[in-house]
Amino acid sequence: MRSPSQAAGPSQPGMTDAPWGLVLLVLVHHFGLWAWTSWHRGIPALLVLDRWDSHHYSTLVLDGYSWPLWAFLPLYPGLVWLVRLGLGGTLPPQVVGTLLSTACLLGFIAWNTHQARQAPPGPGMTARTPWGWFAFLYGPASFALHSHHTEGLFLLLSFGALACASRGRLLPSAVLVSLCIFTRNQGCFVAISAALLAALREPSWRERIMRFGVMGGVALLAFAGLLVFEWNRSADPFMFLKAQREWNHVDSLWGAIRGLWFGNAWHRGFNGWLVLRNVYGAVWLVFAGVLWRRDRALGLYALLSLLVMLPQGDLGNAFRFGAVLFPVMFVAGDWLATRPGALRWTVALGMVWLNHKVTHAYAIAKWPY
Repeated sequence: MRSPSQAAGPSQPGMTDAPWGLVLLVLVHHFGLWAWTSWHRGIPALLVLDRWDSHHYSTLVLDGYSWPLWAFLPLYPGLVWLVRLGLGGTLPPQVVGTLLSTACLLGFIAWNTHQARQAPPGPGMTARTPWGWFAFLYGPASFALHSHHTEGLFLLLSFGALACASRGRLLPSAVLVSLCIFTRNQGCFVAISAALLAALREPSWRERIMRFGVMGGVALLAFAGLLVFEWNRSADPFMFLKAQREWNHVDSLWGAIRGLWFGNAWHRGFNGWLVLRNVYGAVWLVFAGVLWRRDRALGLYALLSLLVMLPQGDLGNAFRFGAVLFPVMFVAGDWLATRPGALRWTVALGMVWLNHKVTHAYAIAKWPY
């Protein structure tokens, strides 16, 4: 990683190599940690890859939807089911999902670096320094990007939707936005941001309104398609929203605000991990603000992704929700590249430690998200 004096330009020599070296390090670190944990604690390796939401996705692949699994949107488990079927239908779903997600993460890096070589990207669309890639790949829950979760797929789709929109390619962007809506709830925020990116590149208000309307109309059609899917399978078009009531949610604006200092009914005693998530949320908010000043559309995406967690009553899922927000992590890492060496490396060591602990927590079935 380069010194701050070398961090100014978007096309530094070696920038194309940095993400590949870092992702290799991350994969060796995480899979090595999981293998060691499996051996040291006597946990079956397949169980290590099948914790928490990964287990829910495995159930969806093997048995289909049932309550409360309607909370999980259909594209990722459907794609794992299809790939597994194509591979003979015998591999455990968590293995197929891990392979698929890892391929998506690598695809994101390939696409991102290719776009950066073609033309100077907008703020936040790619890292301008190796530190930007480090901050992204060593975010607290980056394990979700290459394991049996929706994050790897959503990362690839959301980047493609935003990148195509920023270059004026409406049809590819609209298709990718539609797929995002079928993957994660954040897909709606990608749709808004992609529509803004496509619109704001036009000089006249007439063209801006037309492009925003086209992108917004396609996104609404995709959301309507999701409702039809839910209605066809469960007889209730909003089943995916109703099923999310199985998790903690507040019933008032005050409850959402009170969760920031752990004042809701389910908060009992001191929880250091929730404090760390709040710290992470605060950092996220700061750099989302920086991003907002540079690009309104991407800044809005980052801010909405943070605000949507508040109705849950705390930031207990912040590590995972932030894992896919590459614009925020790129901006944060590039800012870090300009800081004094002692601060940079202290923060880097803290990030590696936190990433290691979260990745290990997933393996031993402690809440890692």
